[in-house]
Amino acid sequence: MQSNDLAGTEVVIRENGSRYLGSDGTSGWVWQAGRVLAAQLLASVDVGGLRILELGSGTGWLALTLARAGAVVTATERPGALALLTRNVYGHLDRVAADEATCARISVEVERCEWKDNAKVAGDFDIVVGSDLFYIVESYPLLLNALLLNNCKRCILTWEERIPLEEATFLVLAAAAGFAFDPPKQVGKNEVTNNRFWYLDMSFGRID
Repeated sequence: MQSNDLAGTEVVIRENGSRYLGSDGTSGWVWQAGRVLAAQLLASVDVGGLRILELGSGTGWLALTLARAGAVVTATERPGALALLTRNVYGHLDRVAADEATCARISVEVERCEWKDNAKVAGDFDIVVGSDLFYIVESYPLLLNALLLNNCKRCILTWEERIPLEEATFLVLAAAAGFAFDPPKQVGKNEVTNNRFWYLDMSFGRID
């Protein structure tokens, strides 16, 4: 179990995965890059009322954390990981249902999103977020296509550096696809792996 007590209502989620040296090869754990994304975004942006799409939501911890801060969140996952996400998100909503004030300010929906399906998630979004989505280089074109399909205006991504040369190719592909961004910002290190965390804020079609 993992919990978080920002902004009052505790978020408790179930984890179900395997770890090695602080890393996780599944969507069943709260990755540290997700915590970094939450901390950085909430420190710099008032998310109240913003419509946020999360790609690769995993346990749902980040989606619930942003929703508790006032965002209207759509959490997505591939079919094989959807059950845990659904259980955590709607389980949390059930737990806070008795508190009408808390329940009224938490808006999270769960949707299937398989990047290779080339399908848009229902809705219109102000920000698309994702954490630790760079671990399979072959998925980079699919990720960018998912962003474009969902009319991404602004995208915020965080990741733990594992294979820098591969991860750098995402920036090349993103620029070629029409995204504009400043160089990624280092925002700490994983104390277990000693890998750096990076924060990337991209806009589509931005003209400086």
